[in-house]
Amino acid sequence: MDDAATGGWSAAPVSETGPGRLPPGPDAVAGDGAVVAVGAVCEVAVPWDTSTRQVGFALSEYLEMESGTRVVLHSERGVTVAVRGDRSPEFTGFTVDELRDSVLGALLPDEGDDEEPGQPHPWRWLAELAAARNVRVTPEELASLPYELDFRPAVRALLRPDEP
Repeated sequence: MDDAATGGWSAAPVSETGPGRLPPGPDAVAGDGAVVAVGAVCEVAVPWDTSTRQVGFALSEYLEMESGTRVVLHSERGVTVAVRGDRSPEFTGFTVDELRDSVLGALLPDEGDDEEPGQPHPWRWLAELAAARNVRVTPEELASLPYELDFRPAVRALLRPDEP
């Protein structure tokens, strides 16, 4: 059946390892030690479009182990950020805070999902994903760890020149 007949819909799943997406894993091994941080990698998935004034980001959330290994927990999230309003037609870049807020918001559970009341992040879900990757860690332990944002070079190139 052609795209016109189906309205462009397809039963094929969207790849979780497309542009900018890290594949889940590798599983942790005994020598990796304990979890020392939780973080997210943000990569450009759809480049900046001057006509729509927007860019798409792919997000992968991971655990940093004592060994330095990153155990990627999931890669299905993403966010599109657009510049709107009466700003100059010339794009001057995003601030780190703007991107941080967009990324962290995109990593929260969707409305109606089994959210954890009073929790700013889905720690229980991340602990379950960690267990599937051979990492034993509690939601409470994850919540107490530093949270890192890894903006890849293509993302950093979209920051305002005066931003780090």
